[in-house]
Order: sequence, then structure tokens, then C-alpha cells
Amino acid sequence: MVVYTNIIIFLILLICSAFFSASEVALVGISRAKVHTLSETGSRGRRLDKLKNNPDHFLITILIGNNIANVGAASLATAVALELFQNNGVAIATGVVTLLLLIFGEIGPKTYANRQMERVALFVATPIYFLTMLLSPLFYVYDRFRKKDHSPSVTEEEIREWIDVGEMEGAIEEEEKEMIYSVLKFNDTTAKEIMTPRPDVAVVEDTVTLEEAVSHFRETGFSRVPVYHDKTDNIVGTLNFKDLFNAYSTDNRKASVKSLMLDVYCVPESKKIDVLLRELQVRRVHMAIVLDEFGGFSGVVTFEDILEELVGDIMDESDGDEVSDIIPIGDGLYMIDAQVRVALLNERFDISLPEDPGNYETIGGLVFSQLGHIPRLGESIPLPGDHITLVVTKMRGRQILKVKMILAAPEYDDQDISGE
Repeated sequence: MVVYTNIIIFLILLICSAFFSASEVALVGISRAKVHTLSETGSRGRRLDKLKNNPDHFLITILIGNNIANVGAASLATAVALELFQNNGVAIATGVVTLLLLIFGEIGPKTYANRQMERVALFVATPIYFLTMLLSPLFYVYDRFRKKDHSPSVTEEEIREWIDVGEMEGAIEEEEKEMIYSVLKFNDTTAKEIMTPRPDVAVVEDTVTLEEAVSHFRETGFSRVPVYHDKTDNIVGTLNFKDLFNAYSTDNRKASVKSLMLDVYCVPESKKIDVLLRELQVRRVHMAIVLDEFGGFSGVVTFEDILEELVGDIMDESDGDEVSDIIPIGDGLYMIDAQVRVALLNERFDISLPEDPGNYETIGGLVFSQLGHIPRLGESIPLPGDHITLVVTKMRGRQILKVKMILAAPEYDDQDISGE
């Protein structure tokens, strides 16, 4: 009779071992986001949320329960085996218990819990929660001596890994992944990284006539430009084409650029663009003047520049077509506008021009970076690796306008360049 009682108790302990093993996998593996959703579905979900908020407590509870079940099962099995098989009982009990615990107490329940994580987590939440309540005196002492961990439970790197897995499994589209990556990178990006650099900024002097200002807007195609006084480094305001056009069309002879320009808003190069975006919204301005560490005019950042960091390039009527700025002029020879992005050239030609987004993005910026000085007309820059040579063919003052790219071994179809 005692043997049968011990066997029944052994089976109960084996079930307890399976329960605690499944609980460990389910409670540790289920995400906080999923738990937050389940917490609104009922009492089991709320208890699951409380357990997840204090993982040390439920882990200790599970480990204590699992060890008691395993040790108790092994002891009972040994006692039954000794009574039935005498001297061979220990060896038989060790083999049988190990096999049963491994299959029915560990592998089986953990595999099932991993496949049915949400269901198992909700099922075990209530009993594990009440067991943690029973052990609360132990946890009171434990909490007094443990060091608080203030590190975030989920890191940005882990989020990126989940996004990559989601894309591989088809849950997230590539475009969605890129946008999420842009959001994660957004608050780390500075104004210097996205600004239009000073040599590429169209500015107007505060002493020009309205007619000259209108002509300037027509040439550049911009809707607003910085206004300088005496020298281009001294930006004193911004001029909106709408205000200029209203004054010009009403033949307001008393109006001047000075009277029409808006107050200038200046920010340092180190300004984070997430902060800058909020400031532009609060101030209701669309352009910020970026200053270097010495207070000099470094470039401009617009509302559109910041939004493009999140959603990609926003093309409007004033934007040119970068592809049309790449003109084939012979076998392996291409005339390129200096404002064409290096990344676009690398993608179109399958080459490896050096990229350094922190310092430059355009082919003109690459030339400046490689030379280290203001280029001379006709000066060439041979690049190693792909046997590419860049030649400065047109300049305006110190600004590069056109660059000729020479590919040593061209194997490209002009249709690829046109995007057709």
C-alpha cells in the first residue's frame, strides 16, 4: 500500500516539475508589450502583469518549487526502487527518474510552453502569483539586500534585432523597417548632419530692391531665403517669398527687404533635430540658421529637412531630379552635378565612392574632402579601388558646380542611369 502511495505522490511531484518548468519558459519569454495588452483582459492578465513587473520574485518562486518537486520525486523513486529491487534499486531509480524528469518534467513542458506562450502564461499566472504571496516574507528580506537595477529592461539594440527578425519573418515590410530605424536614429541626429551647408545656401542682401529679390527667388526656386547684412556671415533675418510677392504685386514702393524679413532663429550645430523640430513648431518658423562653434554662419535647416529624416526625400516643384543631373558623355564618362548624392552614384553604378554622412553627402563634398583644399578648375582626384577619377569641370567662386566622373572599365547601360 505504501509503495502505491509513494508512486502516486511521485507522479504528482512530476506534474509539479512540469508545471514549474513550463511556467519559467512562459513567464520569462512573454514580452512586456503582450503582457500589457493581456492585463486589460481580466484578473489573470492583471496578475500576469504584476508578476512581469517583478521578475526576480517569480523566478525565485519557480526555482524553489521546481527544486522541491525534483528532489522529492527523486527521493520517493529511490525509496520505491529499494523496496522493490533491493540492492539494484538506486541504479534503477537514478535511470528512471532522470529519464522521466528529463522528458516529462523539462523537455516536454518547456517545448509546449514555448509554442503556446500566451496560453501557458495566463494559465500559470494565478498559482504562481499566490505562491509568491506565500513567500513574501522571504522576498521582503531579499529586497532589502539586493542592489537596484536601474538599467532599461529593453535596449535600443534589442528593438533593432526584433525589427530585423520581424522583417525576415514577413511581419514587417522593408519600408516599415527603414522608417522605424529612422525614428530610432532621430533623437541622435544633429543639425549639422542634415543642414544645407553654407556654400550651397542661396542668400540675399538686405539692401537689394524688391525687383532684384523677386528675380533671386525665381532663379533659385526657394520659398524662403536667409538675409545678410554687409557680409554673408552676418545673417540678420529670413525673407518669405509670399510676403515679398504681396508687397511687390501691390506696388508698395515704401517696402524694402529689411521691412519684410522675419526675425532670424539661430541654433548650434550640435542641436538635436528632435528638439529642433519642437522648437520650430512652437515658434511657427520653417527655417533655422545653424551656427558653428565660433558663432559663424554654418548652414540652414528647414522643417522639410527634419521631416525627410523620418519619411525620406520629399520632392516638390523646386527640387531637381538627381538622375537627370547624371549625363553620360562617352564610354565611361559622366558629367555630374556637384549636388548629386554620393549614395545615389554608388547605387546606380554599383561602385564604392567613399561615404561620410557626418561630413558630406554630395559628390562636390567628396571632392573637397579628398583634396583638403579649395579645388582648381580641371583638378583631378584619382580614387583607389574602383579605378575612378573625378575631375572638377565647373566652379563658381569657391563652389564646385560640375564634376566629370571617369570609370576605367565601364560596363553600364545608360538606361540604368535614367532609371528606366
